[in-house]
Amino acid sequence: MTDDFFAEFDAMFAELARRSRPGQFEPNADLYLSVDGSTMLVDVEIAGAEPADLRVMVEARRLYIVGRRYDRERDLRGSVLLKEIAYGDFAKKVHLPVPVAYDEATASYRDGILTIRLPVSERAALPQHRTEIRMTVRRVPA
Repeated sequence: MTDDFFAEFDAMFAELARRSRPGQFEPNADLYLSVDGSTMLVDVEIAGAEPADLRVMVEARRLYIVGRRYDRERDLRGSVLLKEIAYGDFAKKVHLPVPVAYDEATASYRDGILTIRLPVSERAALPQHRTEIRMTVRRVPA
């Protein structure tokens, strides 16, 4: 299953980089280091995505977020006169400036923002291969 995920991710990210297919986009993200330097926070703007459709992975000092955002009511709205909101598959790669303890990562999704908390690693060892972060993204009630 992990190999399938990496193959799917590689294909999606390569395709996104080429920007040759409509319906794929790269969401906006912010990266913060906590005041005490113990935690990195990554906020990813993906309003309309379902937590079950989100995948998070780390490879060395790169964080990958992939998923899908649906426009479930598109046919009910009528003719499109202006189209700026991207729907479909998305992928985001974020460079992490310090090693993180990816096995202690957590994520929450609230008001269209996916927040990933990554404790800064006390040991400098980085994963030698891609590691999918096993976490449950939970929707936080407003």
